[in-house]
This record gives sequence, structure tokens and C-alpha cells, in this order.
Amino acid sequence: MIAMTDNGKVLVIDDERGPRESFRFLLKGEYEVICADGVDKGMDLLRSEKPDLVILDIRMPGKSGLQGLREIRNIDSQVSVVMLTGFGALETAQEALRLGATDYLNKPFDTGEMKDIVRRYTNRTRVERRRASMINELRDVNQRLTRDLAATETIRKNNQTSAEFAHDLRNPLTIVGGYVDLLTRKLEESRDARGENQQEALEYLDVIDRNIKRCCALSRLWRDCRTGAVPAPAPTRVSGILDELRQSLEPLAATQGVTMTVRDDAADAVVNAVPPQLVRALHNIAANAIQAVEPDRGKVRISCRVAESAVTFTIEDNGSGISPDVQERIFEPYFTTKPEDEGSGLGLVIARKVIEEHRGRLALESTPGIGTVFTVSLPAVDQPVPVPP
Repeated sequence: MIAMTDNGKVLVIDDERGPRESFRFLLKGEYEVICADGVDKGMDLLRSEKPDLVILDIRMPGKSGLQGLREIRNIDSQVSVVMLTGFGALETAQEALRLGATDYLNKPFDTGEMKDIVRRYTNRTRVERRRASMINELRDVNQRLTRDLAATETIRKNNQTSAEFAHDLRNPLTIVGGYVDLLTRKLEESRDARGENQQEALEYLDVIDRNIKRCCALSRLWRDCRTGAVPAPAPTRVSGILDELRQSLEPLAATQGVTMTVRDDAADAVVNAVPPQLVRALHNIAANAIQAVEPDRGKVRISCRVAESAVTFTIEDNGSGISPDVQERIFEPYFTTKPEDEGSGLGLVIARKVIEEHRGRLALESTPGIGTVFTVSLPAVDQPVPVPP
């Protein structure tokens, strides 16, 4: 058996030795190729080897390729299946597509076309499996949260804490939902395309993956707060905070059509922080800035520097600014100028509370018609010694 490669695993099911050996030879060194001379043996290999692509002959003695296709779909709904068809079997190949085949390949096949199909559909299977895994993970997070919410009485006693948690989860879940829709459309398009959308689909999966992880971190943080097991601040590099902040904001900026830049002038600066909490606070401020500017011409700039033993984060936008009367109330819980279904009035409340818990300060400057600047100042750590919570 050929050693497993990063490109994937291909299962060939064909009763004729010639086609099996042709695939084994042509894909040697790029893919692991496993072969079966009948449907039953092929199903055993499908269960044990979990290939990324199945190449299945339509006409075989005993169980036909169409019967095999039905069994494959009962075992694995994500794996790509390419049917091999001879001259005059086009109608049967089209029937296979209706039954769930991914594509078909005519015998005798062109080696260049065959390699292109193998590459395209092994990638497709990996995208499908990764998407399904993320959806399952998101479903598990939702189920855990539902159980936690049902099991506790503190929700009724502390409505603001619950509302803050719901607010923080809303942003990544909205991004996940939007990108799942985009990804589903791309995968549907790729059924008829030549695979140009695969890379874009993988990028969407990365966005979804990051935001699911963020949901998981927030759910753990909420659980710890509920049980009193809040993690203590620890020395944390500012560059890591900025990287995580940028990754969490890029999808939101992209969907809003906003140009966002992140600049790190803090070198190797360190602050005492609970990273998910600090990112949570900075994200709320920056997300407000992204939503405050005009689509397609809005700009949001995030920067960080060290001066006078303090690390200062600056988040500025070129939006319409904040009027003095709104500035007076902007940190009041539930106060918002957004429509009811778009804002809860808790983002900046959460941000200020978290920053103060980190012994920092949040300041605001805004000029109507020009833009707004939020400044977050935190004590820099000279020696990496943890500070008690």
C-alpha cells in the first residue's frame, strides 16, 4: 500500500484489473490509492479507510455501481463519488448524479482530466467534512448553553449578566451564520464549476472555525463567572491580543464593506490580562466603530503603543461622530441609538467594566461629522509577575 499523503485517499471500485491499476499508477506519490473489485469489498474499505474520494464503475457483475452508490450514501454523506461510465451509458451516469454522485468520468479517460477531477473532489470532501464538523461543534456549544441556562436560577437574579453574555455571543454567531450561507452557496456552485471556489470555501471555513472557537471561549468564560471560578490575570503579550482581535473583526469589517487596519507599535509589550476578556472588551469597541461608519467608504484604524509605563490601544473611525448629549449616556446599560433589533446598549458597558477590572481606563473623544476615537490604557508589565484578580 502506498504511504498516506497530505493530498488525500482515493478508493477505486472496479471489477476490471486494468482501470484499478491505471489509477494506482497515475496517482502514485500524490494520493493513497486503495482498490476493490466489487461493491461489498468496497463498502468494507469505505468504513475502515474513510477515503476522500470514491471512484466507482457503473457496470459491474453482482451489485452494480448504482447499488453501490446508494450504499455509499447511507454510510458517508460527505465523501465525493465519481462514477466511471463507458460509451453509451450517459443516461445511467445522469441517473447516478440524481442519486447523489458528485460527477462522472468517461472510459477511456484522459489522464489530465482525471487528475484534475481527483484533486478537485478530494478537496471538496475535506471542505464538506470540515464544515459538518464545525456545525456539529456549534450545535454542541448551543446544547451546553441551553443546559446551563436551564439549570441555573441566577439568570433571573442577574439579568444584566445574562444580557451581556447574549450580547457577546451574538457577534460571532452572526458571522458564523452569514459565512455558512456563503459557503453553502460556494459549494453548490462548485458542483458545476472547475473547482475555482475551493480556496475561497476554505477561507470561509477558517472564519467559521475562529468564531466557533470564540463562542466556546465565551461560553466557558460565562460558566466560570457563574460558578465564581474567574481566571486570574496573567502576563500576556499585546501582539497576541491584537492578532486575535484582528481575526475576530476581519469578517465583520468585510461584510460591512469597511476598511480596517491594525498597527502594532507596542513591540514586545506585556500586560496583565485575562485574554478572552480583554479581547471581548476591545472587540465590542471596535465592532461599534465598524457599525458606525458608512459601508464602502468607512475606515477603522486600530493601533497600540507603549508610553510612560502604559500600553495604549486606540480605536478610531471616520464615522459621523457622537453628539455631546449621547456621549453623556453612552455608558448607561441598555442605552443605544441603534434600532431595537440591532443593538442592546451593552457593548460599551461590558468594555468599560472589563477594562476597569484590568486596572485600565477607557476614554472617548468624538467630533460630530469627523469621527470618534476610543482610547484604552492599561498598565504595562515590567517583570512578568501575575497580578492577583
